[in-house]
Amino acid sequence: MEGKISSRAKHIDFIISDVFALEISFLFAYFFRFVFEESEAANYRQLNLVLIIVYVFIILVQPLHSGILKRGFLKEFNNVLIMDIEMLVVILTILFVMKETDEISRLFIGMLFVFNLLITYLLRIIIKEIIYGRLKKNNNKTHIIIVCFRDNAVNTLTQIMKSHPRNIQVDRFMLLDQEKRMTPIEGIKIMQRKEMQEYLRTHIVDEVYIGSKARDVGKLINWFLSMGVIVHIMTEVFVHEVPNVRIDKVGDSTCITSTISPITAGQLVVKRFADIVISIIGIIFTAVIFVVFGPIIYIQSPGPVIFSQIRVGLNGRHFKMYKFRTMYPDAEEHKKELMKENEMKGQMFKMENDPRVIPIGRFMRRMSLDEFPQFINILKGDMSIVGTRPPTLDEFERYKPHHMSRLAMKPGLTGLWQISGRSDITDFEKVVALDTQYITNYSLDLDIEIFMKTFAAVLSGRGSK
Repeated sequence: MEGKISSRAKHIDFIISDVFALEISFLFAYFFRFVFEESEAANYRQLNLVLIIVYVFIILVQPLHSGILKRGFLKEFNNVLIMDIEMLVVILTILFVMKETDEISRLFIGMLFVFNLLITYLLRIIIKEIIYGRLKKNNNKTHIIIVCFRDNAVNTLTQIMKSHPRNIQVDRFMLLDQEKRMTPIEGIKIMQRKEMQEYLRTHIVDEVYIGSKARDVGKLINWFLSMGVIVHIMTEVFVHEVPNVRIDKVGDSTCITSTISPITAGQLVVKRFADIVISIIGIIFTAVIFVVFGPIIYIQSPGPVIFSQIRVGLNGRHFKMYKFRTMYPDAEEHKKELMKENEMKGQMFKMENDPRVIPIGRFMRRMSLDEFPQFINILKGDMSIVGTRPPTLDEFERYKPHHMSRLAMKPGLTGLWQISGRSDITDFEKVVALDTQYITNYSLDLDIEIFMKTFAAVLSGRGSK
């Protein structure tokens, strides 16, 4: 049942499209049937409501949208046809039981289901092509590494491509063989195990597929998990005590998937919906803050009011993060000079009474007003309301492997670190521990708790510098 719920949550766009197609089909059928004569509209309004209920019932009973992005044109038409026939049978049965068959036009019923078949199919194809177009962009693709022996490489690749023909990019094979041969497989480059750490640090890696059994596979899996990478273990690999396990289909094979985060597809949908709603409200407040503080910022320090900086997000993706400028324009150039004053132990920089901060900037930082432009990042999908703080490029370059786990979820405007003291925490490892705690214990309730506690932290100014 959980798989069905996840499928529906993942494909809410197709469900909305199906309902829209049903309503448009109803209006078309009603118009063409009764364009030259009157009808008893009340009966048809009731039928319209019954149609929606029947559709919801059918998708609750059957995961009709499961694997929708993997279906070709013919299979998609077949799927829509089956759904249409099922709806027709259920509706005719209801009309027969309620003795309403004489009250509803048979021609209307026929046109309704012909229109619904065509419009539903057309909208699904359009939506899929839009999604495929987005996935073709490199930044939207899932970047994959395959770990296996050379003799099993082609088979593992084939199974993966059967399930994900368009939205993945296999970047490397990491071979478990002792051989030094670096000949590419199917045009994909080979990487030795000793190169993996540096590769993960400098490249986007979303998921790893382990397709062969190795003596220390458990150690290998935990190493990948410590870096925040999702791990898929094919059934050929025998593994014990792997966290957050689920079973997935990869082509004709079954694999065990493990990740440090227990977040489900349904939770991701709810989290993204909340991000969009809250960010729209936040952008309105951002505009007000810009009108009030923008002139002050410019007067105290001529230059752009909004400051942008490249940050590192989900699994190493780069994005441009926005903030109200609270420092002088040449602040970054003087950062190296101040490193000896760094109050943080580790890969972050914090300094009380930072001389680069303009006068109004101190107030804005204390009240966290400088963070408001990040609602633009949240609306764009680069960030979330609750998450981990995105590192700068120079911080990221100094990361150790276990620090990568912080990037296993989208970065956030607020998080456990913010409500736990922020600048009062002077050890970066404590920051990593809090972020890992958030990711490994994720729940929507935890998001709500962090969001509410953020207000108290901001109003008190606790931990702000």
